[in-house]
Amino acid sequence: MIDFSSYEYCIRPRATDMRKGAHGLALIVQNNMGMEPYSRSVFLFCGRNRKTVKAIVWDRNGWLEITKRLECPQGFKWPSSDEAARKVTLSQICAMLEGNDAFREFPQYRPLHV
Repeated sequence: MIDFSSYEYCIRPRATDMRKGAHGLALIVQNNMGMEPYSRSVFLFCGRNRKTVKAIVWDRNGWLEITKRLECPQGFKWPSSDEAARKVTLSQICAMLEGNDAFREFPQYRPLHV
């Protein structure tokens, strides 16, 4: 079993064709994202309607492809720009899969007076 806590998590912004399998998504990682698909990274993709998320990871001798498809009316929150897409942590990915927003950070606020 893979220890996912030792991996990096990289998100591709914008919509991805969810008909693609692990090989097609790995080509996107290599050609569009400029990253190494065989690295110790989990790459995440989201479909146009934001109801399907796919993740791929290379595990020594083959691809592991994970798909989560929402059946509720809402979709995932997903970044639409390179600036919004960033490396995220495993806990942020788990939170996103539970319905939380992993892509928005609230600014820190330090009031001067009560």
